[in-house]
Amino acid sequence: MAAQRDNEDGVSTTDAPTHTAMTRRDALKLAAAVLLPQGALRQARVKKIIIAGAGIAGLSCAWELVRRGHDVTVVEAAARTGGHVFTFRDDLDDGLYADGGAEHFTQPGYDRYREYVREFSLPHVYYPRREHIVRWIGGRSYTPEMLTDRKVLGTLGLNSREIEYLTKHAFPELASLYFAAYVDSFADEYRPFDAGLNALDKISATDLFKKDGASAAALTFIGGNGSALQAVWHAAILKRRGVPLFPPKVYRLLGGNQKLTDAFAERLGDRIHLRCPVSAIEHGDTGVRVTCRDGTQSTRLEGDYLVCAMSARMLRLLPVTPAWPDAKTYAIANVPYYHDTRVIFQTRSRFWERDGMSPNMEFGESPLYHVWRTCEDVQTSRGMLVGTASGAGTADRALATFRKFYPGRSEDIEKAHVVVWALDPWASACERTSYPPGELAKFWPILIEPHGRIHFAGAYADNLNWGMEAATRSANRVAEAIHEA
Repeated sequence: MAAQRDNEDGVSTTDAPTHTAMTRRDALKLAAAVLLPQGALRQARVKKIIIAGAGIAGLSCAWELVRRGHDVTVVEAAARTGGHVFTFRDDLDDGLYADGGAEHFTQPGYDRYREYVREFSLPHVYYPRREHIVRWIGGRSYTPEMLTDRKVLGTLGLNSREIEYLTKHAFPELASLYFAAYVDSFADEYRPFDAGLNALDKISATDLFKKDGASAAALTFIGGNGSALQAVWHAAILKRRGVPLFPPKVYRLLGGNQKLTDAFAERLGDRIHLRCPVSAIEHGDTGVRVTCRDGTQSTRLEGDYLVCAMSARMLRLLPVTPAWPDAKTYAIANVPYYHDTRVIFQTRSRFWERDGMSPNMEFGESPLYHVWRTCEDVQTSRGMLVGTASGAGTADRALATFRKFYPGRSEDIEKAHVVVWALDPWASACERTSYPPGELAKFWPILIEPHGRIHFAGAYADNLNWGMEAATRSANRVAEAIHEA
């Protein structure tokens, strides 16, 4: 259970849940499950596969391998499955819930993910979290309508070309104005170095936009220190998939996005072993050996293949024998991640409706970067707001930021909780961020390539860092490669 406390305003706050360790009985059962055949007969092409990590990547990879007829064991360090797909329910009233990690999917864009949603008949709903977003810029609030008005845009320091573009496009699409000259150069979304734009990897996105005439004001909105080639490639992938840079229409699973990872876990059953952290990896020409440790106890598991479905941040901590080649070592050791906190406000009423305000707001401050409404499907007079804090945020700081910026007369928050991913012992890293200029070739495609009998799946192991879609895409690629080997 999560630890609860009251802050000075009398609002209940909750910290992130903790995890427990695997028992000796679990370890013995796990060793038997991996080392012994399941059933009297085994086809010649059946492969024994160990999957390290039971987030959405590991679960979907396991499911794809199982239905291809392979012998799969999933080991997970935490006390639950799902990884960053986590639906929070503790201490919420009236059946309210909130997605504490991965919180939406697009249509189109999340193509492989939505195939599972259909396969398992999981109901989903349109999610109005990107409607009528009120944005704070320079200490003032702006509605979407204001940010298409020439006069208003003129006060922000944008140039005439940018102003003209934004009168016809949503404000978060400003970068598309400068990406347009490059995105059609990519014929294959998995081959960024074939586009003839490799020189862009030597400069940052800010440098590229500045070179192409972006105003100083625009650079504060769309600039970045990462590789310009990676930024253009990202935009090109989205265009090829028919998705804008900032998709305005998003969806979520009814009852929480954890419904999908729970569906995988239910079907995989006792192939999944929780509280089983991997402590060492050995590999050779004919197979792999994985050591799982609980305190002084350890269990060795042997298989034909290993799928590393944990984050690169966790993978880089494990001893591997023989060691990775230098290029692989560098890539795994330097994947850049961000760490966020999900902020959850339960309200006594939907006070924003009484105030005639949009509850979808973008503050741009680390204690509460943005906030939006959710859980409209639950029949209650209460309301739910969720948001994001950068790094290891707290409920108190998020509340203070909301109260600082909320422009309405009412404020009716009765409970505040935070899911602090940065403090999670097994799943601290959120999505991958941009690589520095000059570094893209050190990561792509090295990160996603198998090394001998070890394969890699996860949000970091695909061409686009789109959480659940990247995880399921990489998982399917790995499952097919192992099956065909």
